Amino acid sequence: MGPIGVAAIYFGSFSLGPQDPAVSRHALLKLSFAYRHYLQPAGIRYHVETGTVTISGTVRSRLLGVLAELLARQIEGVETVKNEIELALEDRPAHARTQEALHLLLATDHALRTQVKAAEADGKLKLSGTVGSAAQKSWVEQLARMLEAETISELQVSTSETPVKTADVDDDSVQALVLFRLRLARETDPIKVVARRGVVTLTGKVRSDASRQRIEHLTRATLGVVDLQSSLVVAA
Repeated sequence: MGPIGVAAIYFGSFSLGPQDPAVSRHALLKLSFAYRHYLQPAGIRYHVETGTVTISGTVRSRLLGVLAELLARQIEGVETVKNEIELALEDRPAHARTQEALHLLLATDHALRTQVKAAEADGKLKLSGTVGSAAQKSWVEQLARMLEAETISELQVSTSETPVKTADVDDDSVQALVLFRLRLARETDPIKVVARRGVVTLTGKVRSDASRQRIEHLTRATLGVVDLQSSLVVAA
């Protein structure tokens, strides 16, 4: 189903007819999970006109501007994206940017959204909180290593943790969140991400088998992903 039909379903009696596809695309941007939960609260705004999306607002995070652009590019019918976002703060120290990147990786992980905290301590990244298994603890520490951060881990394992509820994430947001997490983890291989009802397909060439494994692990753990089909190949 195209963007117009989906928008009509979401709006119910307020139908968006085919004579106004720009409004339909704008509606889908506003209805997306990534917009409602990450971008709108940060003060990011979208304006759509004949296939061109202009993103604006003054924000405290350069990384959220990256997510805003990635989301816009996932919407069917969007041809051009103009990023006019302004930063409220000057560039921060490297450790602060790394801390923010890890917070966003945790916030977009289906199992770790509220359980782990990251803070700066003597120039290092201090991990604290409680996770549900040794595998989760290892995964959080691996995420920090992907950011090349020197870490202190005080994570605790407790099998009595309440399971995290599955979020209802639309496919456009899933695609944007996967690409965003890859960008945060500094995986820059040009791969294609397609989501259909939460099932994500990855295609393209990567630089190494280690990179392929990291990309697949990051994708599986992304909020809204229910299954993964990977056709990634290592470039000769």
